[in-house]
Amino acid sequence: MSQTPLAVPEAPEGSALSARWRPTPAHARAIVVGLLLLGVGAIMRRPDAVALGTPLAVVAVWSQLRRPTASPVMHAWLRHSVLREGQTTAWTATIEPGPGVEDVGMVVTETDFTRYTPASQSVAVGGVAGAGAGASTGAGAGEVGGGSGADGGGGVGGADRQLDIACQSTRWGLRRLGPATCAVSGPFGAHVWQPGPVDAPPVPTVPLPEAFSARSPAPDPDGLVGRSRSRHHGDGSELADVRAFRFGDRLRRIHWPVSVRTGELHVTTTYADEDSEILLLVDAMQDLGRSTGFEGEGSSLDNGVRAAAAVAEHYLRAGDRVGLQVLGAHQSPRLAPGLGTNQLRRILDLLARVRVADGGVVDEKRLRGQLLHPVSAGTLVVFLTPAVSVQVLAHAAQLARRGTSTIVVDTLPRAMTTGDLTDEQLAGLVPEQSVSPSARLAWRLRLLERSREVARTRLSGVPIVPWVGPGTLDLVMRDIARQRRSPRVVTR
Repeated sequence: MSQTPLAVPEAPEGSALSARWRPTPAHARAIVVGLLLLGVGAIMRRPDAVALGTPLAVVAVWSQLRRPTASPVMHAWLRHSVLREGQTTAWTATIEPGPGVEDVGMVVTETDFTRYTPASQSVAVGGVAGAGAGASTGAGAGEVGGGSGADGGGGVGGADRQLDIACQSTRWGLRRLGPATCAVSGPFGAHVWQPGPVDAPPVPTVPLPEAFSARSPAPDPDGLVGRSRSRHHGDGSELADVRAFRFGDRLRRIHWPVSVRTGELHVTTTYADEDSEILLLVDAMQDLGRSTGFEGEGSSLDNGVRAAAAVAEHYLRAGDRVGLQVLGAHQSPRLAPGLGTNQLRRILDLLARVRVADGGVVDEKRLRGQLLHPVSAGTLVVFLTPAVSVQVLAHAAQLARRGTSTIVVDTLPRAMTTGDLTDEQLAGLVPEQSVSPSARLAWRLRLLERSREVARTRLSGVPIVPWVGPGTLDLVMRDIARQRRSPRVVTR
C-alpha cells in the first residue's frame, strides 16, 4: 500500500509542554574545572594551568550571562490515530523558541515493528546568531541540550521551528509509538529546557488485506438483497428461463421475439439476487512461525489475520454479510454479520487488536465457550487456522455434519509444513536457547499428528485448502454448491 503523504496539521489544544531552564552537566563541568585550573595556576604559579582554565571560565561566565529566561512554547503530537500496515505517520513538534535559544531537538523511543526516518529516531534544528536554521540529526534530546557548539547569541532567532520524525508501522496490531522527548538548549549548551516525555495512545495498525478474489458465489444465499445468484426464481439480473405468459406477469418481462414467432405471449424469468452470510473464524490459539513485517515472512497468525481481512473486504464489496469471531483471543467480542464499509472498518479494527492466546486453562475454557455460539442456517463458515488445534478442527467437522457449509483455510507457513526447518524458522516455535536436534524431531512428530487430524477432518466432509490468495476458495465453493443440490444425510 502506498504511503499516505503527511500534511502539516495544526497543533491540538492542550498539547503545550512546560518545564524550566536548568544547567547542564557540561556547564557545571566548565565552571568546576575552570575555577580549579585557575586556582591551581594562581597558587602553584603554573601559567599552563591558567591557559587551560581561562577559556573554560570565559565560556562559563558568558553562558551564565546569556542564560535564557523566557520559556519557549512547544507543542508535540502524533499525526494519525489509525494506520494500515506499511503506512507512515510522524511525531511532530512545533517550537516558538524565544530569545537566547540556539538548538531544539526531539527524540522518539524505539518500538517493535516500526521504522523511523531518520534511523537514529532523533532530529535537531540549530543555528548561530543572524543565520538561518538548518536541519541535522542528533543523538538524542538530552545530548541536543548539552552539546551545542554555536557561537554568540541570537540562536534560532525567534522564528517558529517544526521537527518531524516519520514512523512507519510494518505489522498489524496495537503499536505504541513513542514516547517523544523534546529539548531546547541555550548558548554553548549551558542550559537546557526539557519537559517530560509526551506519550500517545496505542495506534491500531489494521492488517493490509492480501490480494484476493473469488469468482464462485457463496453456496447458500438467503438474504433479501445482494449480488449472489439464488437457486430460486425471482427479481434479478440473471436469465433463468422463457415461459408462457401467466396472469400477474409484468409487461416489461415479455420476450417479443419468442412471442412473435409462436403467436403467444412469452415472458422471461430470472434468478433472484440475494446476499449471503459469511462467518470468519480466526484461530488465535497459536502463532507459529516468525513475523518480520508486511514485506517479509509472516507467521500463521499473520496469514490468518490478513486472509480474514482480504476475504471480508471482497465479500462486503460484493454486497454480502460478513461476521467475525477470533477464537482464543482475549477481549475479542464476536462481531455479528453486517453490510457495508462500516462493517469492514469494524472487522479491521477488531483484527488489529488480536493477541495470541497464552495457552493456559483460561484460554481453553474461553475457546470452548466461543465454539458454543450458534451458527444460523445458510451461513458459510470459513475457518482460518494453522490446523494444529484439535478442538477447532473437531468443531469444523461438527458443523459440516450438521449441514453447514464449512471451509478450513490452512494458514501455516509453507516453509513449516516440512520437517526440515532452518534455525530462524525453528526459533519461531521454541525459544532460541532450545533450538536443537531434539526440537526438530519434536516438530516432525507434531507434523505427523497434524497430518492425521487433517485427514480425519477431510473424511468428515470438510475441505481444507492452503491460503494462496486469489482463487483460494473458488474450486471448493463450486464443489459445495454442487453438493448442496444433491440429497444428503445430516445429523441434528
